[in-house]
Amino acid sequence: MTENTDSFADKLNGLFETITKPDGTRYTQEELIRTSGGALTRVYLWKLRTGRATNPGLSVVKAIADFFEVGVDYFFEEQPKKATTHTDIVEELSKNGMATQIALRSTKLDAEGKKKVLEMIDYILSLSGKGDSTENPDSEGDQEK
Repeated sequence: MTENTDSFADKLNGLFETITKPDGTRYTQEELIRTSGGALTRVYLWKLRTGRATNPGLSVVKAIADFFEVGVDYFFEEQPKKATTHTDIVEELSKNGMATQIALRSTKLDAEGKKKVLEMIDYILSLSGKGDSTENPDSEGDQEK
């Protein structure tokens, strides 16, 4: 896929859309605000997500990055466009038959089974030196954000 220079708002919204809790639900703004150590308010987060505020301070960026378990550089470097729509995901999966099989078979699992599969994938990635915990925000188990 091509390089994409998203705005801060696009990148922040992308985190809310793509990084989920172990049970598959999305994180809420309130959860982020609560764990930000006072760096974020409801109004300021709204401004960041809508593009009305475009240059947050380092403490805000760090609070957001820590919450979603991404590096602060996520917001400053050009990021490759990630598959975010159903069509994009299907396109990415069609390029890799094994990934398709994993995805299809995982639909038959309950939430606990899916969590275990993610843990196994994280473990295998860590053994190969490719795991960085950015794809699974709760790779340590049932820790609360």
